[in-house]
Amino acid sequence: MPEIQSNSTSERGRPIIDFRPEQGIYDLTIMNTSYSRDNGRFECRVKASGTGADVHQEYYNLTVLTPPQPPFVEPVELRATEDEKFELTCSSIGGSPDPSITWYRVGSEKPLKSTIAKGGSKDLRTSSTLSIVPRREDDGAKFRCVVWNRAMSEKDKLETTVTLSVNCEYHARTSRSKFAP
Repeated sequence: MPEIQSNSTSERGRPIIDFRPEQGIYDLTIMNTSYSRDNGRFECRVKASGTGADVHQEYYNLTVLTPPQPPFVEPVELRATEDEKFELTCSSIGGSPDPSITWYRVGSEKPLKSTIAKGGSKDLRTSSTLSIVPRREDDGAKFRCVVWNRAMSEKDKLETTVTLSVNCEYHARTSRSKFAP
């Protein structure tokens, strides 16, 4: 029977290994996980007993799930000018894996197109930037930012809503008659 080696230990001692090859079960359970210690690449190696020759070897990436922090929107002052590009950035710090951040216009369940910048680590910021060119009728429009990752249940999404203020520039048209003095 092959022997099992593990370089990973949990705080309570050795990890729990469920090795039943006849049933196709080769499970490693790590108790009391820690992102800094356990998030990363693991190697699974099966060696022949006696000779120690490698029978099988595979690598697996383990993601320790941690929820992201609540979202915040920048700029804080949401004053846009009519017909000029305006960007809203919704960010969340942390989370493993990086959270998804989705923008919606309140009243619609259709996600808005935005640009995502992933943090890549549980301590860094993931952001979603929504670019809009507001019109006069967008004054008072509400936008909702929703943050979620697999560490959370579907119903526990984090969200925030902001209201856009659009400054409209009115230009008075004047015309002069060629007969005016």
